[in-house]
Amino acid sequence: VMTEKGDVAAGKPAWLKWALVASLALNLLIVGSAAGAFWSHRHGGRHFGHGQGREHGLMGFVRELAPDRQGEIRATIEVEREKIKPIRAAVKDGWTETNNALGTEPFDKDKLKTAMTRMIEAQTRMRVAISDALVETAAKLNPEERQKLKVWREKQGMRFGGRRGWRERMRDGKEGGPGAE
Repeated sequence: VMTEKGDVAAGKPAWLKWALVASLALNLLIVGSAAGAFWSHRHGGRHFGHGQGREHGLMGFVRELAPDRQGEIRATIEVEREKIKPIRAAVKDGWTETNNALGTEPFDKDKLKTAMTRMIEAQTRMRVAISDALVETAAKLNPEERQKLKVWREKQGMRFGGRRGWRERMRDGKEGGPGAE
């Protein structure tokens, strides 16, 4: 028997069912928000692919320049990025080659060593190309902008060759060097 006050047969008020539905919806909202925040944190805030979200590398610095200067510096960085693309691909191929050699049986020590050497050489070429990009960019900046670049780099920490903060751990006498945890 149903009444306006609730489900008399079950002995539970009708509002309790709606409170349960609202609670479930709130829980789903909280879990979804937490998952979204985790995803955003793990993937650098990029939600919808390239071109949206925060820009990486020196392109992130460009936003700190005056709007009338951003175009020229952005163009310089784009030219340098194009030079780095094939080198980045060589590093990725080298990593794949070393991993394949590592997992192949029977294990061939010389094959792994050769693959590692090629990968390290590609990584070195990439570091040089990134360094050249920084030099080319800095050469186009005025003294005030170079100071902004210096501060921006200090905020970024060491991005290549180790984990952020390793220099501070070394300076403070704590264990570890590049990549140590």
